[in-house]
Amino acid sequence: MENRSSKMMPVINRLSAQLLVGILIGVVTLLHFIPLPGQLGAHFLHRELFFFPLMLAAFWFGFKGGLFVALAISIAYALYFALHIGHQPDLMATVVFQVLVFFAVGLMLGWLVDRQEKRRRERDFIKDTFGKYVPEELREEILNERIPLAGEIREVTVLFADLRDFTSLVEKRPPQIVVQMINRYFKEMSGAIRRHGGLVLQFIGDEIEAVFGAPLSLENHPVKAVDAALEMRHCLTLVNRELVAQGLEPLRHGIGIHTGKVLAGHIGSPELSSYAMVGKTVNLAARIQDLNKRFNSDILLSAETRRSLGDSIPMAKEPPVRVRGVGNPVELYRLL
Repeated sequence: MENRSSKMMPVINRLSAQLLVGILIGVVTLLHFIPLPGQLGAHFLHRELFFFPLMLAAFWFGFKGGLFVALAISIAYALYFALHIGHQPDLMATVVFQVLVFFAVGLMLGWLVDRQEKRRRERDFIKDTFGKYVPEELREEILNERIPLAGEIREVTVLFADLRDFTSLVEKRPPQIVVQMINRYFKEMSGAIRRHGGLVLQFIGDEIEAVFGAPLSLENHPVKAVDAALEMRHCLTLVNRELVAQGLEPLRHGIGIHTGKVLAGHIGSPELSSYAMVGKTVNLAARIQDLNKRFNSDILLSAETRRSLGDSIPMAKEPPVRVRGVGNPVELYRLL
């Protein structure tokens, strides 16, 4: 019943607006034909009053509304003079000119309103369609041109999550089942990331790349990233309960987190670009994620991220490890 009522509201509002415009036309026409004493009987007052329903119709109903009301008030306006045209033939040019003014105002305002409405619908369509591929906060930044096209250096926390043994799962299950499983996983993981202020940049096969602290600034982004990782761990448990209940294999993943400076901005070709992060921070976060296999862990974070955390989150320090592309051994911490 509530949905039906909400659908009826625009219809009711439109009918009310049409009724109001019709009443105004009737009232002004009545004033136009009834002789009034003194200043109220001046001809210019009647003429100006006709613009009220005309402008309202154009603003509310666009080009067609402006055209219809301009025609209606032109007939009402000219009818009075048609009845007296024999006595005042010199007013014919004035009446024709005034009718043309009515039509010009109604059609011009209606055209402008229709044009703005078309732009609004196009913008809403772009936002709705764009939102299926780009997160809402990034979509707003792009549409409002607040993301520097040349890029910017920002300190962020990057999170990578990757499913384990997914290749063998693809080989054993029908594609439809695999797609359902990975979409369920992505839905829950991206939800956990967003709830803590993170932004999912892209899904790469069975991997998730997310950032905390760009394009919108985020206080304590290392803490937010770690909280998101812990919730992702919990969400994976819930997903696995559903999968096992359906007779499917449970999923495992590894998460790597690193904090540092990145180059963030539109990256790509003139034909196709995306908002992305590049730099050593991104590469190291991806390497840390992969190191979960070596340490048989599910969440690893760098010392740079660890320095921003308190002691409330239990973790264990792992032996320093050499990482390709990094000069010094990398200190890692496992979330318990």
